[in-house]
Amino acid sequence: MSYKNVVCGYFYGDAFDYITLISPSQKQVFKFLFKDGKIYKEDFDHECDKETFEAALKGLCNEFANKILEHQDELNEYEKIYASQKNFDKFIKRHHFLKYEIRKFQNSISHFYEALAICQSEQQGLKKELKNSIHEASVFKTIANEYACRVEDIYTFIQSDKNDKINKNIYLLTLISALFLPLNFITGFFGMNTNGMFLSSFKDGTAIVFAFTALLCVLFFVLFYRSNKSMK
Repeated sequence: MSYKNVVCGYFYGDAFDYITLISPSQKQVFKFLFKDGKIYKEDFDHECDKETFEAALKGLCNEFANKILEHQDELNEYEKIYASQKNFDKFIKRHHFLKYEIRKFQNSISHFYEALAICQSEQQGLKKELKNSIHEASVFKTIANEYACRVEDIYTFIQSDKNDKINKNIYLLTLISALFLPLNFITGFFGMNTNGMFLSSFKDGTAIVFAFTALLCVLFFVLFYRSNKSMK
């Protein structure tokens, strides 16, 4: 049975109460009516017993459990990212849709749990049949909230790793710029076409400038190595 625009919950009527229960896939929809201590399925032409009602609850809980396992397997696979970066792009592409799916599941299990909790308080004769299902729904709610946090943790880790790489690249570019700035000054200074330039009369003037430049490069790499070592 299926309903369009149906809402999962426990509802009060003038002559009877009823509960509507929906599976996470929305493929299973159950409507049970309560009147004068009796249970009816879908309408008052179909009276049912407590066993039928409990069986429907167990079927829905099994479907919620299967959905939990699906998300668990997917998250366990993505959490391998902490040890290897091979799934970064795959997770980023999946992130928003996975976040939407888990949020939708959270909403579904919350309504399911609330409907059962209200039904237990209103239908005293069904407390035993509802007890296990309410407990399972409560556990599913907690797990769904945990999964939502795990998704955000993975996303935050990836973004943090990307930011670290960007910062390292910017740092390297800054050091390279710092190296080439004095080199550009040296080449520009000695490239001036003016008279009286010092070292112009020395036989080994070019070697002296080259040695100074090489020394500058060595100092740069020493500073770069020490700064990287201190950052670790």
